[in-house]
Amino acid sequence: MSVISTVSERVIALNFGQEIARGSYEEVSNNREVREAYLGKED
Repeated sequence: MSVISTVSERVIALNFGQEIARGSYEEVSNNREVREAYLGKED
């Protein structure tokens, strides 16, 4: 994902076609809902 942070000022994360986050790479990658959607929930 580091390539995304170097070429994009703003990113949008989608989950099944629904926008779940919008902002800088850092904001979106640190978003709890994004992390759960892409990496799964922590136990």
